[in-house]
Amino acid sequence: MNTFKWLLQREYWEHKGAFFWAPLVVGALMTAFITISMVIALSGAGDGLRINGVNIAKLAAAMTPEQASAFAEKFIFSYAGITMPIFIVLGICIFFFCLGALFDERRDRSVLFWKSLPISDNATVLSKVVFAIGIAPVMAFVIATVTSLIIVLVVCVAAAAAGVNIFGSVMTNPATYVAPLQIAAILPIYAMWALPTIGWLLMVSAWARTKPLLWAVAVPVMAGIMMSWAERLLSLGVDVAWFWKNIIGRLLGSVFPGAWLSVDKRMPESDSGSGALTAFSEVLQQSWQLLAGANLWLGAAAGAAMIYVAIRLRGWRDEG
Repeated sequence: MNTFKWLLQREYWEHKGAFFWAPLVVGALMTAFITISMVIALSGAGDGLRINGVNIAKLAAAMTPEQASAFAEKFIFSYAGITMPIFIVLGICIFFFCLGALFDERRDRSVLFWKSLPISDNATVLSKVVFAIGIAPVMAFVIATVTSLIIVLVVCVAAAAAGVNIFGSVMTNPATYVAPLQIAAILPIYAMWALPTIGWLLMVSAWARTKPLLWAVAVPVMAGIMMSWAERLLSLGVDVAWFWKNIIGRLLGSVFPGAWLSVDKRMPESDSGSGALTAFSEVLQQSWQLLAGANLWLGAAAGAAMIYVAIRLRGWRDEG
C-alpha cells in the first residue's frame, strides 16, 4: 500500500503543472476576466451591467422580491457550469497524460530504472489509472468549486453596486451549497465512463514505437471513415452515426466530463419545478441512471480489458 501511495505521489510530482497549475491558472483567468468585465460594466461603458442577459440597472428600481429571487435562481443554475473550461482542461490533460504515460518512459529509457525497483507492472499502470480517474478529477473539482464561489461573490458585489441586492437570495438558496456536492456525486460515474479512453490511450502508449498520438487518433478515425464509405457505397445497413458516437466517441472523448450527457439522453421526469436545485438533481439522476444501461458497463469492461493489455505490453515491450 505504501508503494502504491508513493507511485501516486510520483505521478503528482511529475504532472503537477498539468493537473494543478493549469486548472488553477484557468480559474484565476476566468475570475480576473469576470471581475474586469463587472468593473467595466459598472463604470458605464457599453450597455451596463448584465447578468444572465438581464440589465441590472434597468431592473433595479422595479424589481420585486419575487423577481429578485427568480433572477438569483437562474444565476445559481449557471454559476456551477461557468467553470466548465476547467473541466475541459482536465479532459485534455488526462488525454495526453495517458497517451504519454507508458510511451515516454520507453523513449527516455527511464523504464529500465523503474523495472530495476521491486515495483510490478500492475502497480505502475494501475497507479496511472487511479491518478487519471480519481485524483486528477478531484483536484479539478476543488479548484472549480473555489473558483465558482469566488465568481458568485464577485457578481453579488457587482449587483449590489448596481443597486440590486441578491446576496440574500443567493446565499439562502439551498442550490448554492448543494450544487457542488451534486457535482462531486457525479465523479464516480465519470471515473467509470472515462475508462474506455484511458484504456485505449494506455494501450497505444505501451505499444507504439513512435508517434502515439497519430496511432491513437488515426486508427479509430480511419475506421469510422472506412465504415462511412462502405455504408455509402454498399448500403450495408450499418448505423454509421451510432458507430461514430458509441465506438469512436467513447475511445477518444470519454475523458471529458459530462460527455455521457450527449451519448445517453435519457432524462428523468420531474414534477417538482424548474428551479436550480431541481435542475442539478435531474443531471445527477440522469448520470447515475447510466448504471441501469449497458453502455456504461460495456465501456468500462472494454476499458479494463485494454488496461490489462497495457500492463502486459509494458512487461514485454520495454525497448526504446
